[in-house]
Formats: sequence, C-alpha cells, structure tokens
Amino acid sequence: MPERPDLDYVIPILDKELRGRTITAVRVKKPVVLRVAVEGKLEELLVGKTIAGVSRRAHFVRFDIGPELELVISPMLAGRFAIHDPKQKAPADLAFTLVLDDGRELRYRDDVQMGKVYTIKRGDDAQVPGLVHVGIDVLDAKKFTRSAFREMAGRRRDQVKVFLMDKTALDAMGNAYADEVMFAARLHPKTLVRALNDVELDRLHDAIVKVLGDAIKTIKKRKPPLDEKVRDFLQVRGRHGEPCPRCGTTLRSAGVHGHDADFCPECQPATRKTGIVDWKGIKRPG
Repeated sequence: MPERPDLDYVIPILDKELRGRTITAVRVKKPVVLRVAVEGKLEELLVGKTIAGVSRRAHFVRFDIGPELELVISPMLAGRFAIHDPKQKAPADLAFTLVLDDGRELRYRDDVQMGKVYTIKRGDDAQVPGLVHVGIDVLDAKKFTRSAFREMAGRRRDQVKVFLMDKTALDAMGNAYADEVMFAARLHPKTLVRALNDVELDRLHDAIVKVLGDAIKTIKKRKPPLDEKVRDFLQVRGRHGEPCPRCGTTLRSAGVHGHDADFCPECQPATRKTGIVDWKGIKRPG
C-alpha cells in the first residue's frame, strides 16, 4: 500500500491539481473496488459536483465532493493515482476514473483490486472500516514524544512490527517502512514490545521519526510521477538475499503475523526464542 511518505508526496499534488475542478463524468472499469454508502447511482451522485479539496487520514485519501459527499479511497496494496490527458491510453489496471471539467482525468489504478473507493455522506466516517479510529501522528513533534510513545508501548503485548503497523496506534506505517524503522533501531521484527527497555523504546521512537522524515524528503526531491512508488532507496525492504548495507551480512526474511519482514540477522539479533533460524544460524524451538 502507499505509506505515509508516499501519501505525503501525492496528496498535496492531488489537492493542488483537483481543488475547484468539477466532475463531468464517472467511469468504472472494476466495480469490485466500489462501496457506495448513500442512496443513488454513483454517476448521479458525483457528476456536476466540485472537488473542494483532497486530504489524508491515516492511509486513506479523502476527496471533498460538493457540500454533502466525500469520496474516500483506501489504496491498500497496489492502489495508485494518476492525472492524465484522456488521449493517453488507459492502463490495464485502471479501476476508476473521474473526468474533470478541464478535460483531464483522475485515474485510480489497482492491479490486484484490493483497494476500496467509498462514497459517503460528509463526516460519516463510520461507513469506512478503519477511518474512525486513527493513531497518533508520528510526525507531530508536540504529540509524538518519547514519553507518549513509552506510555503507548507499555500497553502492548504484541511484536514490534505488529505495533508499528497498527493504524489505530500510530499514523502511519505499512510493511516497508516498519522494516526500515526496525533496521534503523536495530530490533528484530519478532521482538515483543513489552521486552523493550526505555533506551530501546527511545531508539525506536527516534527511528520512526527519522526514517519517515528522511523518506518524505527523498521522495519530494526525486519528484516521481504520481503513480510511481519510489522505494529504491530503502535499506532492507525488498532486499532479501542481498548484503546488509551496514555490516554486509546476508539479509533475511521472516513471517510476522501474516506479514513478511526483511531484516539483518546480525544488526537485528533475535532477543527471544522463535520458530525461525536465529541470528546465529541455530534452529530454535517456538
């Protein structure tokens, strides 16, 4: 899914390009992505309405549509946006299109169709799973302090990666940046949150802020197309089998509650018995 650094780059561009534009047509190629929580046909609801702005809430992209409606898109694993001239050939993964009054098209692309496009009444967030309860903004220096993070961590009984990806706790990370944060903090992905001492928690807190902040700066500097996800600068994510950029040890992958995690077994040694091969290469019982 697009993660915080991706969305922090994409959303200001969408807001600048779409604010004040009127929707003249709606085209749906993959109806499976649609969720309409108001009465009426989608075309009748949206055509003629003006986009008042685009904003982010956690991993959701919110479009203010007219005085009464919102379009809320959860891109999930593969969702992405593009603004194109209609003469440009539609891609095979096109799911949903808004035609604008200036002739351009906002295209939502999703080749695995896991994302969702919700049409709701303004403020009716309960219609969108995961939209109501959103965690602390990890890039808000006034709210996301070391002490606040310690307090949150003290209530957790799960693994670090699970904690980092919990959108109701932290706003917001997915698989990729959770791996990057744990690498920066030198923590094994299966480490239990309750096993961390204050020094380690502070190191994890600081890694969250630095990794996400640096990624946002890097993506903005690179200025990729809206529908291009820039990840080639990541240290460990997607680099299973490659040498660790810090120590040269071969990077490995492990399963963590249904997710995969890429890590360095030397820089991020296991701190408890697991059912995987530990950092010394010895099989441990679960």
